[in-house]
This record gives sequence, C-alpha cells and structure tokens, in this order.
Amino acid sequence: MPLTSTSRGPQMGSPGAGKATTVTIRFLDDEIMEGRVATTSLDQPNLELEMLDQASNNERALIPLPSIKRIGLGSGVPTAAEQARAGKKVAIRFQDGEVLKGYLDGDLTHATYGVTMRLMAVNKDRIETLGIPYTALKALFYLKSWDTRPPEFDGEEDLHLNKRLSSPLVDLISDMGQLDKLRKRGAITESEFQRKRRKILDNI
Repeated sequence: MPLTSTSRGPQMGSPGAGKATTVTIRFLDDEIMEGRVATTSLDQPNLELEMLDQASNNERALIPLPSIKRIGLGSGVPTAAEQARAGKKVAIRFQDGEVLKGYLDGDLTHATYGVTMRLMAVNKDRIETLGIPYTALKALFYLKSWDTRPPEFDGEEDLHLNKRLSSPLVDLISDMGQLDKLRKRGAITESEFQRKRRKILDNI
C-alpha cells in the first residue's frame, strides 16, 4: 500500500508484515510488474504475486527472489522531520552496474534472503521503502559526499544501459518504453530520463 509521509509502511521481514500489500517488482532485466502479496517477508526464497491487471490472463505468479532487482513497497513525500534528519548518504550498487543513491532513513532490516530499507531521494522530495534481494546487491556504500561529476559523465550507474545499447533495435525501443514507465512511477528523475533517452536515441 502506498506510504504516507507519516507512515513507515510494511517492512519486509518485520513481524507486522502479514496483510496483503501492493508492491512494485523490478526484475533484473528491468521489466516492471505490480501486484499484491500476502506476505512481504524476505525470509522466503519466493514471492507469490496476485496480479492487478484484470485484462491479463495471468492470475498469480510465483517469483523467485534471484530474478528480482528490487521491490517497491510504497513511496511518498517525506515529512519535514524526515528531511531534517537525513544525514546518512548511501549508494546502492547492484550486480548489473546500476547505482541508486539517497539518504538512508533509519536502519537496515536484514532477513534471510534480502534487506529492507527506507531511502530518501538525493533532493529530499521523495522517500521509498525498498526490499532488495542479496542476489541483486553488489554492495551498499556509505558516502562522505555526493558525486560532483556532471550528469553527462558516463559513470558506473550507466554500465547497465551501455550493455543494453549493443542490443537489437527492438530491445532499444523496449528500453525506451521501460524508461518512460520508470519516469512516470518516479523511479528515475526527469534529468535521468532525458540523459538515458538521448543515449538510446544516439544508438538507433
């Protein structure tokens, strides 16, 4: 269920995570799927997802955690108190080269197969609860300061995109659609969308 600015939301692996919860799953290949899960525990090796798309022929899906990059448990606008206490700068580096940066709110919640955290965007306008399987996580770094390199710099966060740019045209067009979905869901900023879109168009 979507988080409000005053709710911490369901924590994967927490005792109170027993009610059906709407989640957004981002797979390792960047496909996105939404649905409801009866339990949000990362102590189980699989998630059973009830599909939300009534037009789809799929009713449920059994999803092994190793196929998942991250699970969105909800997002919202942070409170003034949450913004004021934002101090722990982190960079989450995934196995495919993507890097997600933000302020860690509170502590990490560890489970058997993954970790859950509350992450505030670098510009402090959005806070999200994420579940990340250990199989998708390369490392979580605590930073002294934010990277000051210009947006045009092809840093490690673009390694995954650079791999995809060598794909056939149909894959590049698919990537454009995925980027647009990520922007609409707030998973990437407008500047990130435009930069990555330009990289894809340059290779078509």
